[in-house]
Amino acid sequence: MPGREALDRLLGLQRFGIQPGLERIRALLEPLGHPEARMAILHVTGTNGKGSVAAIAAAILRAAGHRVGLYTSPHLLDFRERIEIDGRPIPDTDLLRHLERLLPLLDRVGSTFFEASTALALLAFAEAGVRLAVLEVGMGGRWDATNVGTPVVSVITRIDYDHEAYLGDTLPAIAREKAAIIRGGTALSARQAPEVAAVIAARCQAVGVPLLVEGRELSVEVVRSDLGGQRLHLAGPGWAHRDVELALLGTFQPANACLAVGAAHLLDRAGFPVPEPALRAGLAGVRWPGRFEIVRKAPWLVLDSAHNPGGARALAASLRHYFPDARRTLVVGISADKDKAGILEALAPLAARVLLVASSSPRATPPEEMARLLPPLEAEVACLPTVGQALELALADPGAEVVCVTGSIFLVGDLLRWLGSAGPAP
Repeated sequence: MPGREALDRLLGLQRFGIQPGLERIRALLEPLGHPEARMAILHVTGTNGKGSVAAIAAAILRAAGHRVGLYTSPHLLDFRERIEIDGRPIPDTDLLRHLERLLPLLDRVGSTFFEASTALALLAFAEAGVRLAVLEVGMGGRWDATNVGTPVVSVITRIDYDHEAYLGDTLPAIAREKAAIIRGGTALSARQAPEVAAVIAARCQAVGVPLLVEGRELSVEVVRSDLGGQRLHLAGPGWAHRDVELALLGTFQPANACLAVGAAHLLDRAGFPVPEPALRAGLAGVRWPGRFEIVRKAPWLVLDSAHNPGGARALAASLRHYFPDARRTLVVGISADKDKAGILEALAPLAARVLLVASSSPRATPPEEMARLLPPLEAEVACLPTVGQALELALADPGAEVVCVTGSIFLVGDLLRWLGSAGPAP
């Protein structure tokens, strides 16, 4: 089958949506020889920050000389971004070779897009000789397709409201779904609301897994945080690192770095050595596009894929921290299944100008609908058909100091495509 047709068949599975259950991913992995059993797994869940933790941990492990597979979702520009081996997206030839092996199984199993993508990633990792797989969940935990094998380390980032239709409409219900990835090894958790912390602790006790918690066994102190990066003091059981440089910006990233470093130390004790120079190199060199990423100066152009109220509040805190007195323009596009009012309430009051757009995703909310959900504002509000037109309008303002594009990863991807073609060079 020609390569493009094979990839189109995989992408076409997205039309079937989400189907809870682990039976289909298990049915895919069995004829592939259970690739998930051929590598140690670091499993990451949460609501916000899970991709960042996965990226930081993978960068540290690569710097330590391990062959690392990183599986994240969704992608910004290219499907291959979801499956990285040693810091590089899977080559086209390998992707298509593994996909053609997988395709005959898909109709037989009736798998979803995410299940097929997960099986593809695990097969690619196993065939490439990956020793450590860092897996970010797609949504939840209990029935997430990544919930296979037995993790050496499980990480739970901050839990907040998102995907309530699938995970539940209370924080404890969401926490129960996400905490279900804890089934072996050691677990680490970010600071959580008390009712969430209780659920995670109960899960660990039920399955006999030790738990380390940020603010209890794990700590991070921010020594410096500016547009040049962040300097941190990090500590955990039996270890401490002072004056560590973190390349990622955002007031939310030190906590993510703390969890990633804690996970690296647990993997070190499990037989995957991580010397301190590698840890420092990984933190200083990590990249995670589209998460408080600055791609241009004068005016500052910030990309952030915040797509729920928790992420929007974190973005708002970062904008206030790095640009406290600047005139800010927001370019916002939100998917229809998200808490649009909650996101806009967190972000819109920061802006002198709010430009509302629809991403290229079929799930995009019409700009006029978002306009009706805005809280009372003094800001100028406009609805634009595309992110490119919105950015041109934003950059044409001689008073613009900071332009932030946010609301969904799809919108950030649209903006990166525009910058790469018609727009000004980043």
